Amino acid sequence: MSDVELTIPFTLAIEFLLSLLIYPKYIAYMRRLKLGQYIREEGPDLHNYKAGTPTAGGLVFILVAVLGGLVLKIPTELKLTLVFYGFIGFLDDWVSIRKKRALGLRAWQKLALQFLFSIWIAYRVLQFRQSTIFGVHVPEWVFYIFTMLLVSGYSNATNLTDGLDGLAGWVFVTSSTPFLIINHSTEDLKIIGVLLMPVLAFLVFNTRPAKIFMGDTGSLALGAYISTYALIKSQELALIFFTSIFLIETLSVILQVSSFKLRGKRIFRMAPIHHHFELLGWTEEKIVGIFSAYNLAIAMVFASFFTK
Repeated sequence: MSDVELTIPFTLAIEFLLSLLIYPKYIAYMRRLKLGQYIREEGPDLHNYKAGTPTAGGLVFILVAVLGGLVLKIPTELKLTLVFYGFIGFLDDWVSIRKKRALGLRAWQKLALQFLFSIWIAYRVLQFRQSTIFGVHVPEWVFYIFTMLLVSGYSNATNLTDGLDGLAGWVFVTSSTPFLIINHSTEDLKIIGVLLMPVLAFLVFNTRPAKIFMGDTGSLALGAYISTYALIKSQELALIFFTSIFLIETLSVILQVSSFKLRGKRIFRMAPIHHHFELLGWTEEKIVGIFSAYNLAIAMVFASFFTK
């Protein structure tokens, strides 16, 4: 085995172990400064005990992934996507902590920054792939709009999913792993593994009862990363089939809001849909397990259609 081939497993292992060592210190530091999560008033009463739990845990797995990405020389677009969207999320978390409220940045402020960074992503991606959407050639301006909607949409979809201990993290794991099956190459192992390993380490501390939350810092970055990767590989269609839970969570919010505004009635007890099941009496562990298994099962069923 060559030195280059040895570098990959060694780097990924170091990432995992380094994250495991950093998180306890980070959690203790955040607790010492009393920098914790504020719970939405309109959220389930079941979550009140989570108030004060250290947040912005995504900062650690982003930094570790970026360092690993530098060592493994993954595409610059992906490293900067983590930094850009992690920065937006960190601003949101910081405003929330400073103002002592569940909501940080205004929705339009987050979306404006997301769109701005996604324009840069579209420009970079077009340097080495054609202007196509689902294999159909389109004008470049259409591709720019598509990229803005896709990357920002997945960034926000992951954020909506991040409502239960471990849910967003495990759905990301089950969404990204199938790409290793259809793109069985060393390069793809580096790109997926460089973020997957520190996220798995984070989940050790995010499993219920969570000792730390990823915050918008982590959730916005995860969604942007996986969608940017799909754009680079021209696998937007595979992305849709591999991320069914992210899409269902987002759709549940759209349907709930639309139904209430048009008919004055709610479809679900609460949206996103994981809260609906929670209010039906499902435990957080059950929801996370079933949602993650469903997400992986759907991805595996369709993976054969996209295998090269």
